Formats: sequence, structure tokens, C-alpha cells
Amino acid sequence: MMLWSAILLGLGGSLHCVAMCGPIAMALPLTAREKGIVILQSLLYNFGRISTYTLMGFFFGFMGWGVALSGYQNALSIILGVLLLLTALFSLSIERKLFTQSFFSKLLQYVKDKLANLLSIRNHSSAYRIGLLNGLLPCGLVYVALAGSLATANHWGGALYMFVFGLGTIPLMLAVMLFGKWSKPFFRNFQKWIPYALFLFGVYLIYRGMMLEIPKELNFWEANNFPMLCH
Repeated sequence: MMLWSAILLGLGGSLHCVAMCGPIAMALPLTAREKGIVILQSLLYNFGRISTYTLMGFFFGFMGWGVALSGYQNALSIILGVLLLLTALFSLSIERKLFTQSFFSKLLQYVKDKLANLLSIRNHSSAYRIGLLNGLLPCGLVYVALAGSLATANHWGGALYMFVFGLGTIPLMLAVMLFGKWSKPFFRNFQKWIPYALFLFGVYLIYRGMMLEIPKELNFWEANNFPMLCH
């Protein structure tokens, strides 16, 4: 169920990704006009993004594991559910606020400087490295997904969550890179159903976080057959 929320978050945020990362993707220095090479370098760019997302998911999942040991995993699930509800009900547009913060503005400038150098290099390696740096760009949608990896409370689970999220962002990004703007209407029609699914998953996660676990001692069948005796 968690992975479904990741893929839907990626699919649902595809247009957001195109708006934020599309200009970089369209500026990718492809080495040839052959379709096969263009597809390969486009995939390398996108898997560069996913590699960064996966690494961040690993660390956030590890942090979630520490939080779970403290007994706050249910709270994490509720927070993720609320974030998914907000994602479904409102468009994420918090990047402008992020850019006003010192850390994020410095990170953005660092990524821009490195990207400027890589965009002049035409090879397979540069396409992948551009994707790696692109994954570091401050993005509200990515931070919502990282909340999901945090809620997995497992480093490998967090990495997998972000990997699946990244896969969800690929179809529209790849289509725009390969086929141009004509591919957008199809995904826009598909995307209108995604908020409903995100809303349902948000409700599920909130419900899961609010559920009370029944301790084994309250298994009345066992208690009846094996009564506890005071000594």
C-alpha cells in the first residue's frame, strides 16, 4: 500500500516535475540525433534523478527507523497521510518560500553552477550526472515523498519508496523529452484522476496511524484456555 502511494505521488506530480525540471531536461546536450542514443541519454538523465532520490530515501528511512524505536511511527503515518491529502487538495507551490531560505538558496546556486558546466559536455556520463544534480534541486513534491520514506521506518524501505516515486515521474518527463509538448494532453487527462487516489491513500495512512494495536495478552481465546495464575 505504501508503494502504491509512492507511484501515484510520482505520476500525480509529473506535471509539477515538467515545470520544475523540464527546462533542464530539454537543454540536455544529446550527442546525436539517432533515436536509440537520444532515448539512452534521456533514460540516463532520469535514472540519475532517481539515484539521488533513492539515496535520500535510504537516509530518511534510516531516520524513520530511529523514530519508530522511539514509538512515534503511528504519528509519522498520520503526518504522511495529511501531506498526501494536502497534495491531493492543493497544488504544491512552496519552492519560492524554500528559495528564500539561506540553505536552499545556496544549494540551488551550487547545483546551477555545476549544471552549467555539465550542460556543455556531450556524453553519456554527463547526462547521468546532470540527473544526479537535478535530484538535489529544492522541490516540495520530493519532500512530500521523503516524508513517505521516513514513514517506512526502514532504510531499504525508504530507498525503495523513493525509487518507486522516481519511476512514477519518468513517463511524462521522458515523453516531453522525446516527443515534445504534444504528449502533455494525454498525461493531463490521466492526471486528473490521480488526486482522488492520493486522497484515498492519505485517508488510509491516517487511519493506519490512528489504529490501536491489540496486545497479545488480550487474546481471549488463549486467556480462556491458558489462564494466568498469580503466584
